[in-house]
Amino acid sequence: MSQSPTCIECGAIAPETNTNYTLISTSFGWRLTRRNLPDGTVTTEWRCATCWRKHKGRAAAVAANGPGRRGG
Repeated sequence: MSQSPTCIECGAIAPETNTNYTLISTSFGWRLTRRNLPDGTVTTEWRCATCWRKHKGRAAAVAANGPGRRGG
C-alpha cells in the first residue's frame, strides 16, 4: 500500500499490508465505516481494533437507550 490508513480516534497508523482487505482480517481487526456528514457528503473512517471495540460499545449503549431516552 502506498499510504497506510490512520485510526480516526487514536491516530494509530495501520501496519503495512498488501491490500486494505488484509487490515479487516481477524489478524489485524481494523474496521472501515461510512458516515453521512451534515452537508450530505459521505466520509469513510478507519478504526484500529481497540478503538473499534470502544466505538461498537458506544453504539450498542445508544441503541439500548433508544431515541430520546437518557441512560443512568
